[in-house]
Amino acid sequence: MSATLTHSQPLAERVDEATAASGGRALRRGSLRFARTVALPVGIQGPTAGVIIGPAIIASIVGEPGALAQVLALVAMGFVAYAFIVFTRAFNTAGSVYGFNATALGPGYGFVSAWLLLLVYISFAAGVYAATADIAQTLLASLGLHVGWLWLGLAGAVLALGLAFTSIGFSSLVILACEGAAVALITAVAVAVLASGGYHHHGISAAPFSPHGVSLAVLALGVTAVFGQFSGFEGAATLGEETRHSTRVIPAAIAWSLIGSAAVYIFFTWIVYTAYPGPAAIAASPAPLVHIADVYLGSGAGLAVNVAGLVSAFGAQLACLTAAARLAFALGRETSDSRAGAFLTRTWPRYRSPAGALAVTGAVSVAVLLGFGFEHAATRAAALIIQYGAYLILAAYLMTVIAALAWTWRTRRRPLPLAILAAGAAVLGYVLYRTFVPFPAAPFGWVVLAAAGSVLAGAAILLIPGLLTRLRSSRLLTVTATAVTRKESRCTL
Repeated sequence: MSATLTHSQPLAERVDEATAASGGRALRRGSLRFARTVALPVGIQGPTAGVIIGPAIIASIVGEPGALAQVLALVAMGFVAYAFIVFTRAFNTAGSVYGFNATALGPGYGFVSAWLLLLVYISFAAGVYAATADIAQTLLASLGLHVGWLWLGLAGAVLALGLAFTSIGFSSLVILACEGAAVALITAVAVAVLASGGYHHHGISAAPFSPHGVSLAVLALGVTAVFGQFSGFEGAATLGEETRHSTRVIPAAIAWSLIGSAAVYIFFTWIVYTAYPGPAAIAASPAPLVHIADVYLGSGAGLAVNVAGLVSAFGAQLACLTAAARLAFALGRETSDSRAGAFLTRTWPRYRSPAGALAVTGAVSVAVLLGFGFEHAATRAAALIIQYGAYLILAAYLMTVIAALAWTWRTRRRPLPLAILAAGAAVLGYVLYRTFVPFPAAPFGWVVLAAAGSVLAGAAILLIPGLLTRLRSSRLLTVTATAVTRKESRCTL
């Protein structure tokens, strides 16, 4: 290894060589440009599917200042995005937070954070199966067909898994096309609302962006709820080994996916507020965007919006599977001396897709869906599964911001980045506090306990004999640790 990984090379190049593998264990490198890279995080965020019911959720929490809560959430999430950008400008791997956090604060810390993010992507995939099934069930019922939501969810999972096994270039195009077509469909609704002047022809105003006397504590609860909608931008980092010029493209993909998806959420939330008489009416509607489509565009337009949501949701489940498989592949490579690690690093020779990791993450996501098959309504199953992932992603985000703070201190010690990251850690800490205090009532209290148990399970895995030793001696951490040591020595001169 030392013969090829010279200290004169940039860190990104040395990491690329360290993670390049032989024997059918490498992903297809340099195959993605910006558009296909940004498709993955946008797909995970699924903004079109989210804005169909999202405004009702935010209106029920904060009332009138729904768009303001989302703007504040964008600012708060910007701190998290900055932490990922700090790392991805330096180097990238399919392991995303594992490589970043392990380099900054040790392999155990990195493994637990990657374990949490892996569970997030798997649970999001399972939750979106259920959400997609709910939309599909509504569409089929309008045509006189009645199918159980679980069967529809399983069908969607099989189709998404089939596409995920193909080349990342093709699956990225599918994700991008799904979300692009969905946004185009709902944009027609926005144009109709604005052209008519909103509710009773005088509903257009900036009121949803004003606090209206709502307390900071209530706004904070709204921000916490919106965090789940905006999360997913970090998924671009899992494409670190397949993206060309990754240290330029991936930071840009992270930034633009967050900004783009947030813009869709904020704009269409404002549109919904414009079309309704008040927040109480929005909160009482199960799918506000579908309702206003019928009101402003005529009968049948709501069906088209439902189709847009279905398309967006399908892209989201494909994106979640894609991200989960790459993260599992990278963790398998770091533990390749084990039998499980060898299976996770198997790739399909034709497409270089992580076939072994896809088989495992796909099977687990389907098992989660089946585990909630007893629920009468798909919406309840989706809410519980996705909320579990939302709790875990807050923890993974906070761990990454702390790691970025440590990395910046050890390598650059520039005041502004340190101040931004310290502020980000404080903001995320407050968001976590508002999430769990007061403790959520059942059934979400049980979901919190399940998430806490998952954190403990990740720590327990580290107790497997020899695991930490293998992690410490991996090619990746050998390279990044050397780079950090050299930069630390320069900072202390």
